[in-house]
Amino acid sequence: MEKKWIAILGSPRRGKNTENLMDYYIKELEKRGRKVDKVILSETEQNSCNGCEYCIKNNTCHYNDEISSVIDKIKDVEGIILGSPSYNYNVTSYMKIFIDRLFSLFDFGKGSWSSQLDSKGIKSIVIGVCAGPDSLSMGFTIEAMKRVMMDHGVEILIEESYFGTKRNPVDRNEEIRSDIIRKFDEVFLS
Repeated sequence: MEKKWIAILGSPRRGKNTENLMDYYIKELEKRGRKVDKVILSETEQNSCNGCEYCIKNNTCHYNDEISSVIDKIKDVEGIILGSPSYNYNVTSYMKIFIDRLFSLFDFGKGSWSSQLDSKGIKSIVIGVCAGPDSLSMGFTIEAMKRVMMDHGVEILIEESYFGTKRNPVDRNEEIRSDIIRKFDEVFLS
């Protein structure tokens, strides 16, 4: 059976730091025999969650947009890559809409809640990118994506925090590719 991953890009800036870094991860996954579909959120039809609670009663979102089909695909993947630059200490609005919509995967039956992703063994890589010089500049970017994955029972394999892109853009960093390979070798099993 083909092992599939889905990569969700939260940056509206194509071919820049976040997408370049995500593409390095995608290439490494493909070298390891995975098929990866990349979703560009800024080019995807998406409606923001309006808190209507339709999903609580029906286990699906009432919207039938492109984000709904991306969420359906997530149910059948081996892994997920989430990537967002830091915009004012947090994920972009595109990524925020996406992670809000993941709420529809929770099941609130029987007096408690669980996720439709629980016990599927899904893995994830979370990528945060920031122009600022340090982790303080990154703010809540990584945490916002990571917490959602953890709440859905998705194991975080790699947290990639890349800051200082003004002085060291991803495409000029000669060490980043070997660093990614090292990270995969440490945590990734064929």
